[in-house]
Amino acid sequence: MRKDNLHIITRIIKILLTTLFIISCEKDDICIEGSENTYRITIEFLDNETKTPVGINLINLKAIGVDSIIHEEFSENILKLPLKVNLNKTQYILDNEFTSDTLTIHYQSIHQYLNRSCGYKSNFLINNQTEIIKETGWIREVSIVNDSIFNEEKTNIYIHY
Repeated sequence: MRKDNLHIITRIIKILLTTLFIISCEKDDICIEGSENTYRITIEFLDNETKTPVGINLINLKAIGVDSIIHEEFSENILKLPLKVNLNKTQYILDNEFTSDTLTIHYQSIHQYLNRSCGYKSNFLINNQTEIIKETGWIREVSIVNDSIFNEEKTNIYIHY
């Protein structure tokens, strides 16, 4: 009877150890480089008279409420900027040589769960309230051409100057 009890106890221990081993195994969750991210807003600068894309020289590009400067110098015609995912507006100060204007982008965030390792990404819908606060007014007009930010390939806003 003792051999039977010992045999049963040994089997139970083996089953428990096997079960614990299987339960403790965890999938390797790795967010692969190049996975989907939260997209940035794409802004294109246009000549106000000809309505053609023209590069602009910005001395500083800074987000309000963020301690760091995004660009110290910018001299292209397309700009991609991040939006704050936990708010419904982001403001940028655009310094063009001796003048500066403030671009206020109003939007709605749409959060999408990707997986356990990558977490969430956010897409955005731009509201019509997007505006420019002019100090001296180098920017003439802001027009929204694509109000949904689900990729960075399409221009979302034109800034006419």
